[in-house]
Amino acid sequence: SKDGGWKLGQTNVGDWQLNVSKVKGITAMPTAAKILVNGKETAFDAYTIEGNNYFKLRDLAYVLNGTGKQFEVTWDGNKKAINLLSKKPYTIAGGELLKGNGQSKKATVSTAIIFVNGKQIPFTVYTINDNNYFKLRDVMQVFDVSVGWDGVKKIITLDTSKSYVAPK
Repeated sequence: SKDGGWKLGQTNVGDWQLNVSKVKGITAMPTAAKILVNGKETAFDAYTIEGNNYFKLRDLAYVLNGTGKQFEVTWDGNKKAINLLSKKPYTIAGGELLKGNGQSKKATVSTAIIFVNGKQIPFTVYTINDNNYFKLRDVMQVFDVSVGWDGVKKIITLDTSKSYVAPK
């Protein structure tokens, strides 16, 4: 297809539209699940919004650094856009994996522009306390990282040795 075949969830990226007026002041609850990255428990300042988990890009890049699925996060001041670069080591910016205060927060739809390897890609993004939080499955799909969920134990798993598989 003309959109390069990128698909996030069931959304055709070429037809994707962001309607900021639809979403105002959604409540973001701290993610209650444990998160294992390649088998190691890792604490994130992450939130659940409408049943999905949202993480900071820099936190995800930080924990995937050094793996085959690593990615760099940069800012393009001219385009006012976030750039994500596959297979590039992440440059630590400071403040990664800071713990939240465990309180729910107000989230608003972000208008952030994101490029992955030079191609603009839409993500589901919310702004919480001046930080952008990205839908975990969208980011892991783009970088082909397996995401698992154990609903009984309430554990999210990220595994860089496996490919992303969309939930059934």
